[in-house]
Amino acid sequence: MLDYIIRNAKVCTGLKEEATVKTIGIKGDKIVLCNDDAEANVEIDGTGMILAPGFIDPHASTGFGYFFPEAANHKLYQGITTEIFGNCGTSPAPIGKHLIETMNRLSEEIGFPFDWRTTEEYFDRIQDKLQFNIATLVGHSTIRHGSLDDWHKITPEQLDEMKAALKQAMQEGALGFSTGLIYAPGCFAELDELVELAKVAAENGGVYASHIRDERNKIEEAVEEALTISEQANVKTLVSHLKAAEHQNWGKIPKIIKKIEDFNEAHPDMQAAIDVYPYTAISTKLRAFVPKYILQDGIENVPEKLKDPQVRKDIADWIVERDYALDQMMIISDEFEEYYNKTVAEICEEHQLSPSDAISEILTKSTETWIVYHCIGQEDIDTAILWEKAMICTDSWSYPINAPKSIGQPHPRSYGAFTEYLERYVLKLNKLSWEEAIHKITYLPAQFFQIKDRGQIAENYFADLVLLNPSKVKANATYTSPRSLSDGVEYLWVNGKLVIEDKKIKNTQPGQVLTLN
Repeated sequence: MLDYIIRNAKVCTGLKEEATVKTIGIKGDKIVLCNDDAEANVEIDGTGMILAPGFIDPHASTGFGYFFPEAANHKLYQGITTEIFGNCGTSPAPIGKHLIETMNRLSEEIGFPFDWRTTEEYFDRIQDKLQFNIATLVGHSTIRHGSLDDWHKITPEQLDEMKAALKQAMQEGALGFSTGLIYAPGCFAELDELVELAKVAAENGGVYASHIRDERNKIEEAVEEALTISEQANVKTLVSHLKAAEHQNWGKIPKIIKKIEDFNEAHPDMQAAIDVYPYTAISTKLRAFVPKYILQDGIENVPEKLKDPQVRKDIADWIVERDYALDQMMIISDEFEEYYNKTVAEICEEHQLSPSDAISEILTKSTETWIVYHCIGQEDIDTAILWEKAMICTDSWSYPINAPKSIGQPHPRSYGAFTEYLERYVLKLNKLSWEEAIHKITYLPAQFFQIKDRGQIAENYFADLVLLNPSKVKANATYTSPRSLSDGVEYLWVNGKLVIEDKKIKNTQPGQVLTLN
């Protein structure tokens, strides 16, 4: 007797093959391909619906959120059954000696308990709290912060310490190594350091995922750097949330994809891929928009530096050089009412400030200020998403959603990236078939990250499944109302356990920690 049978649904296996109506069973935590006469304790009629492998989000943030109840609801309602965090250079572990103070501060500010040092210890803390499956990369900035007392200088001994920390984390189950090369302290790393660390990931079977060094005027050089690291380290590389920001850079994405395709043709054993979210606005910290030297002595020293007139002049020159559209840059941190939900241009006008002074004043009050910035061309996003090696991601915070102390408002991608993707490219534009669209969010990421026995509807694969009503798929999150859950998911299983039943979340934690080992 099976636990569940889903009948009459059109089954998209994840492999781009034509969807057909099949009977699919679940026994324990595994999928069973069964005959129509099979029986189960629970039968579900999927007439008019699509049954797909659970979706895999290849790009989330910190992993601190899973200490809180219902931390994954916004992802589950998008059909996501597995999340990979530790991206953009920041991961929950390993925690080196110089990072402990910062982690204690974050623990107090956000409300999660912090008592681990290693990746294995972190996994132990969250393994019984998971609504869905999780995996992590090792963040370059995390190990760099933990090992270095001076972010601008690195000794051979400190590099060895970082390599040892990365190797241990990989052996404890991390899927690879990530960088955030616009963020401190990762932005101060030279190529040789990154290659040496990426080699450690490769030697332990992992991948390299990079928030590249420049997504604006020097995006071509930044992508070239990522591919150089891939070649020199002999590692598979993922260019994170590919975009060409600022109007003067729109139209560069087709050439960049061609560059990646040429690389893949020349390097068949280390195929590069991208992930991308289906929105024309980014979400990041405001401090990413000032010259990097201001951050080099530690974030805590930034407010004092911003008092220096020369620093403010440098910020003014930086704004002009990069041609930021300040009327499209909106503050979403709600710590200070006078700034919240206003653009930098509006703040300049209301407070009679220059752009440099406005940004400096905001950062002086809080260096953690988050923004939403509309700076990406829609045609570039479409081109990136439709590329055959493009995976879809939420690029979401994984901690402020349900934490006791929220940090501003999320980008709508946190609640709607996957449903927005399906709604736009399958239902509205008819640019992808259901089979093609589902392949990009199931089999493709499972294959890239070497996640075993997931990402397909196949015999004896883990029963991560989503039953969608294709006529109801809709992303409800917007920039001004970003915490709105998506529609369309009727049923969802994680490791054979029902997590969404008849559109309602169940109180269960069947998720597992996924590792390479």
